[in-house]
Amino acid sequence: MLRSAMEIIAEKGATGATLAEIGVAAGYSRGLPAERFGSKLGLLNALMDFMEDWFARRVQKAVEGKSGMAAVRARINAHIDSACESQPATAALYSIFVDSICALPELQPRTQSMSESYHRGFRQHLEEARRDGELRRDVDCGKAACVIVGVLRGLIIQSLLDGGAAHLTASRAQLISMVEVGLANDAAPTRKRRTSLERRQE
Repeated sequence: MLRSAMEIIAEKGATGATLAEIGVAAGYSRGLPAERFGSKLGLLNALMDFMEDWFARRVQKAVEGKSGMAAVRARINAHIDSACESQPATAALYSIFVDSICALPELQPRTQSMSESYHRGFRQHLEEARRDGELRRDVDCGKAACVIVGVLRGLIIQSLLDGGAAHLTASRAQLISMVEVGLANDAAPTRKRRTSLERRQE
């Protein structure tokens, strides 16, 4: 049922989807979603739980054994790879985020919590990188995390608008390079300032 909800929300938006059509699309009765989730808000929260858990497992696998800038790169890749893997899921999630701003403000505590988890992950790894000398000491890791998440969101929304997962993938190296060059500690040992291209060549 959650998968059907995801597909319908990706097509019609969170406000346009109804519990009845989600039940029918899932192969059940029109009333079952309301019976199971209690309300549309309940279903949307359950859907966000489902998507957040799926993404968290992917990120955990991507950053396992990594820290600092290696983990930042892995986390960026996880965001991009996840968005490319399922455009309907990505469209549904971003529809919920947008609709929570005005049409469904009761979702804001949940969407803000998800957003903070994205920022927190990047901030943690940026702080590790600064501690290890990979970043300049004056880097504000919280603000840098905010910028990285903002750029990722912009790129993902752009890919949804133009239908081009390939464009999103192509932006990956540029984004990582901008983050590394923009935050790098110029006094760090050369081995800590290798470019993405050098790493790929290895």
